[in-house]
Amino acid sequence: MSDGQTPPDRGPGAPPPRGPGTPAGGGRPPGSGGGAPAGGARPPASGSGRAAASAGGARPAGQGPGAGDAHPATRGRRILVAILIWGTSVLAVIGIFAVWANRQVFSPNNWSSTSTQLLQNAAIREATSNYLVDQLYTNVNVEEELKKRLPSQLQPLAGPLAGAIRNLATEAAQRALANARVQEAWRHANHAADQALVTIVNGHGGQVTLDLSSIIANITNRLGLPNVSSKLPPSVAHLTVLKSKQIKAVQDIGKALKGLALLFTILVPLLYALAIFLARGYRRRALMNVGIAFIAVGVLVFLLRHIVVEQVTESLVKNESVKPAARAVLSIATSRLSEIAGAFVFIGVPLIVAAWFAGPARLATRGRRAIAPFLRERPEWTYGIVAAIMALIFIWDPIPATGKAAGILTFLALAFFGTYLLRKQTDEEFPAP
Repeated sequence: MSDGQTPPDRGPGAPPPRGPGTPAGGGRPPGSGGGAPAGGARPPASGSGRAAASAGGARPAGQGPGAGDAHPATRGRRILVAILIWGTSVLAVIGIFAVWANRQVFSPNNWSSTSTQLLQNAAIREATSNYLVDQLYTNVNVEEELKKRLPSQLQPLAGPLAGAIRNLATEAAQRALANARVQEAWRHANHAADQALVTIVNGHGGQVTLDLSSIIANITNRLGLPNVSSKLPPSVAHLTVLKSKQIKAVQDIGKALKGLALLFTILVPLLYALAIFLARGYRRRALMNVGIAFIAVGVLVFLLRHIVVEQVTESLVKNESVKPAARAVLSIATSRLSEIAGAFVFIGVPLIVAAWFAGPARLATRGRRAIAPFLRERPEWTYGIVAAIMALIFIWDPIPATGKAAGILTFLALAFFGTYLLRKQTDEEFPAP
């Protein structure tokens, strides 16, 4: 018999004495990698300081596949992933400006739509009407045209009348530019000019001109003057936007912009995906970093657009009265930059939320525990709810990509894949009792 303090003597074939942490029955200590302790319960996680599994056999928070911490990556791999994420973000900023230029300048429909928005701005209409009236009075003898329409006894009044109606002419021009028919003529003129530019970039065509004759004719008709657009010099009635000697440079720039735009739409998403793939052992954190990078790219583009609009206006426009119109032109012309930047922010937020929800945060763990039974027992309802939510997003169409077939298919695939990973994680963390 033993005295309870000194272990009894053992023969040569006896098993070694039990340590203080060894379970009854000679089992292995918890966390040693062997069989489960007595009773069949799972061994608690060792060496982490995290909470042990809750009732029902749940794994500790953050230990599911979404946590991605089971196999820590080497320092070199972490550096490589960080370089990939933030280097790709720099490339994304450059690509956003390339995509904007490609969509804005080399899409006749987009350019004509933007030009119509320009005329719908009051400050731009005022500046444009002043320019057109100045050109009209500079290049056409308005006094002589009035004499032709006045009775002989009133013809001496043509000179004073021509000067007096100049202000009225500016107001009439503003009303004309606000007219839907004139804006439609302006849209067609800009569409034709941009189509000529696209033709040149593709290796054909001569020069690009903007036909203003129909707009000037509408203004003169409103003033009671005959159609004098034919008397205007070509430099006014047909404004030259691109001369033949500039074609080679425009072709080179156009091809470069198209190449960068293609690089952005294909290479940037692939590089982000590669960074997440290489982040073995901490993919959840890498996904969160990608989401943060997306938001950082969007915010940076917003700031750069604001700086460009303000600085270009201040440096190129010296006349204070014209600055509001110039600022409005730049703001409207770069509005698609805001759309693309907003798309990055819109995508970055759910990436961060998804990475957080898969992590060890107490609130996230409680949320996964709450929905685990539904995800496990109702897979068809789970995917149906996800599909319904995505359909609502596509109907809302908050960013350009959600309105295109390629974007819809991509977002659906990502949503279903994320749902699959969530079901897998919750099933391993909170298995059926």
